Amino acid sequence: MAFDWSQVYLGNTLLQYAYFFGIIAGAVIVGKLITWISKNVIRAFADKTETKLDDIIAELFEGPVIFTIFIVTFHFARQVLTLSDTISNGFDKLIAILIILNAAWYLIRFLDSLLVYYIQPLAEKTETDLDDHLLPLLKRIVKIVVIAIALVMMVDRLGYNISTLVAGIGIGGLAFALAAQDLLGNFFGGIAIFSDKPFKIGDRVKIGTDADGFVREIGMRTTRIETFGGTMVILPNRKVADAVLENIATEKQRRMQMTIGVEYGTSVKKLDEAKKLIIKNIKAVEGLDHEAFNVAFNEFADSSLNIKVIYWITKEGMDRYWDVQDELLTGIKADFEKARIEFAFPTQTVYVKK
Repeated sequence: MAFDWSQVYLGNTLLQYAYFFGIIAGAVIVGKLITWISKNVIRAFADKTETKLDDIIAELFEGPVIFTIFIVTFHFARQVLTLSDTISNGFDKLIAILIILNAAWYLIRFLDSLLVYYIQPLAEKTETDLDDHLLPLLKRIVKIVVIAIALVMMVDRLGYNISTLVAGIGIGGLAFALAAQDLLGNFFGGIAIFSDKPFKIGDRVKIGTDADGFVREIGMRTTRIETFGGTMVILPNRKVADAVLENIATEKQRRMQMTIGVEYGTSVKKLDEAKKLIIKNIKAVEGLDHEAFNVAFNEFADSSLNIKVIYWITKEGMDRYWDVQDELLTGIKADFEKARIEFAFPTQTVYVKK
């Protein structure tokens, strides 16, 4: 018994439904074919050329163009069906919404491709980290703006009052802004850090009394600093931007000072010898500035004759800070022992009157 294609369901024959779904299936096949051509032909050709325009076209063909074919095919496929006015209006609104979504997809892909193929290479050539951090943020902002416009257009196409909606969004936005003051403060604090560049990844910094360590990550909301103990301090950017900050990585030399006390019984000759031994050791240690130092007998203290020592550790010496200190102090101690110069320690002499 032959199948009867003329049977009617919901005002349309089975043959009309077959035509409708057949056209949709054909569109899917064409879309798959275009995707294959894009990935294997257009993309391969684009990779061989120096211009980035064909790369952008390839990006569009792998998504929005296929969706466009589906929308056009869907529009023509519905023509084979007999629809009521209500259902026909519903189809019209659906197609309008699909067109808006497709246009938003085109725009997002196009702007994103411009950023990737034209702006990003320029950012990679600059020395500043500002553009490298802002580009991902710019991509997100572009997508959010385009999607927001598309949503407003879709709501308008569905017949809702845009003015009322915008007013509601304005009130909601005000409430959100009040509730998100810290979030916005941290965001603009991050912008300030990127703009002023007080430090970069890897620098050692001191931020007030909150952190002393190496900068590991600068985000749009927080800055992460690894301390000498290996812990991670996460500071809000607003606090970092407002704090008194010391970038130790920028120091060319570090000024050091100490006081060496010798016994009151030390002769002037031995005192001069002590100063010469200290200078000898400063000049002998690699990592210290051998030209800039100051060694002077400067104080009659309660229990000692004090020698003030000021010297500088060079930038190269900072890489082995503790070794430099150990070598200097050990050398001074060894020379003092050989010269029989005694270090002072707190003492008190009591005189009894008879």
